[in-house]
Amino acid sequence: MMPVMGIDAIKEIRQAEQQAEEIKKQAMEKAREILRRAEEEGNRFLVEVTQQAQQERQQFMRQAEEEARKEIEALNQKAEEECQKIRQMAQAKLDKAISLIMGKVVNMHGHS
Repeated sequence: MMPVMGIDAIKEIRQAEQQAEEIKKQAMEKAREILRRAEEEGNRFLVEVTQQAQQERQQFMRQAEEEARKEIEALNQKAEEECQKIRQMAQAKLDKAISLIMGKVVNMHGHS
């Protein structure tokens, strides 16, 4: 028969093992919870970064469109000014041509 002290020692060892097992179980649960939270935070961060990138992209596109619109307006204005100059030059040449023709017609009829 085992002495009482030996049985008590075995019970203490078993109890210590159970406590160690419980501590290990709690540590594993805590580790899983930390990993779950980290994954959630990572996903949340990814969503935020994606949204921010989309907003920046949209802002960049708006700026590019605005700059392109201004450039187009400037080019249209310049083209209109050039067209106006060409019209004025053409009108001046047309007036001169009409004067020359009228002068020749008058001279021709004046000499007949």
